[in-house]
Amino acid sequence: MEKQISLNVNLLKKKATPSIDIFIHWAITGGRFIVILTETIALAAFLYRFALDRQIVDLHDKIKAKQVIVNALSEQEASYRQLQERLLQAKQLSSNLDFTSGLFTKITETGKNSNMTFKAIDINHDVIHVEIITSNITSLKQFVNQLQELKELKDISIDRIEDRTTSAQIAAVISAHVVFPKQNIAGLTQASASEGRNQ
Repeated sequence: MEKQISLNVNLLKKKATPSIDIFIHWAITGGRFIVILTETIALAAFLYRFALDRQIVDLHDKIKAKQVIVNALSEQEASYRQLQERLLQAKQLSSNLDFTSGLFTKITETGKNSNMTFKAIDINHDVIHVEIITSNITSLKQFVNQLQELKELKDISIDRIEDRTTSAQIAAVISAHVVFPKQNIAGLTQASASEGRNQ
């Protein structure tokens, strides 16, 4: 018995997929990827912000801890600064005392050969006053000329002169500006000395 063979022939064209359907399919697929990528970025940004906030909190805690230490040491720092200032003032005072002592010595040594008596020598800031008694005007002129040769003095002038005829003496007050060394200018001090000496 012979087998029957059946053939089905479809002469109709296969229906093509519209372009709009392909575009929509791609758009939906791409949109999904975009949404996933956006959510991933948002999550990463949130985690990074959380880490930054944690670092900021830790930094504030460290600052507060160090601020407590600084406040505790502030009084000691103030005491240390005051001590430094006092040491500097003491150094300047010592230097000025050495300078004025040496100046007194030079002035008295200058008057040795002038036959005069020193009544007082006073330094007030940068002005020195010398009160003397001498027997003649020549000795006074000689003494003033010798003072002008001292580099520590400038602007020498005779403020007052008195002729004591009863005792045959001349009293005078001489003033001058003191030229302090540069390192002593910031710490000018007051010093005075009085002595009586017959030359």
